[in-house]
Amino acid sequence: MKNNAWELVVSIAFLMICLVVGLVIGTTSAPKPVIGVVRFADVIYPDSADRLIQVVNAAMYDDGIAGVVLEIDSPGGYATSSESIFYSLLQLRKAKPLVVSIDGIAASGGYYMAVAANRIYAAPSSYVGNVGVRGPRPIDPYIDPMELSTGPYKLAGASRFDQIHQLELLKAAFVGNVVHQRTHATLNPLNIDAAAVAEAKLYQGSEALGIGYTDAEGSRNDAIQGASELAGVRDYDVVELIDYFGFDFSTEYEEPIFSFANAVAARFAQAPPSAVYFLDSRIPLPNVEERSAFEQQLQQLRAASLSALRLPALHAPAVAPSSQSVAPILENGE
Repeated sequence: MKNNAWELVVSIAFLMICLVVGLVIGTTSAPKPVIGVVRFADVIYPDSADRLIQVVNAAMYDDGIAGVVLEIDSPGGYATSSESIFYSLLQLRKAKPLVVSIDGIAASGGYYMAVAANRIYAAPSSYVGNVGVRGPRPIDPYIDPMELSTGPYKLAGASRFDQIHQLELLKAAFVGNVVHQRTHATLNPLNIDAAAVAEAKLYQGSEALGIGYTDAEGSRNDAIQGASELAGVRDYDVVELIDYFGFDFSTEYEEPIFSFANAVAARFAQAPPSAVYFLDSRIPLPNVEERSAFEQQLQQLRAASLSALRLPALHAPAVAPSSQSVAPILENGE
């Protein structure tokens, strides 16, 4: 009887030792959870969007990635590419926490990306917002004398009114997604209505925080800490996702362009004339010709007329305009 009791004690002690050793080995040898960081500092166009989406998809399906931080410095770009990134980021967010750090600017399509995140951090001096759509002036249906075409809208694609309506539909989708995502933000919900969002204002980071466009002031490190909190991990490693997954985009490397305006001109040089953009309103649209001298003259005349209407001409003589004063304007416009 005593031998059986002794054997039981030894067995329990052995099991406890094995358990302790297993725990020690598990805590020291098991890989730490990872917070992955990816930086997007470019104009949004098909190639740049495709590269980011590849990284996002890889992070989504990797169980070792506990959370993702997306660092954004972008004025926006193509509407379709911006939407593709937005919906890819929403899928990532369903799988694991996604936190955005705005470094410099997240305007238009750049901000579209940001609102897919659980949290948005931005420095007070950053630029945020500009929610809206840009595109070329609509054209009337036309007939090309050098070709045959079927249907009145085959060449133009739609009437002027239809083209304007299509732009409004894109704006409504953009504004609606921003309002939906930010209204449901847990830290700092949106506190302006859809009409105010649709005004497409570009805010500084401190202003953006005040209206609920962002969740907190902060930098990349704050975003990493926020991602770890949402993932529920304390002891973790931080990795650059492009290096972590071994993506090699070096074959697609281009000389750096230090101006977003120059980047837009370079990236969209081959864009179709009818392309629409979620792009920072301060950057000129690509492939849009400068106004003719005649059109500029008309704009100056209009501005001068408006000024004259605002200022009462108490001492001006009532002289009818002569045809001679009109002739130089028409000649300059030729």
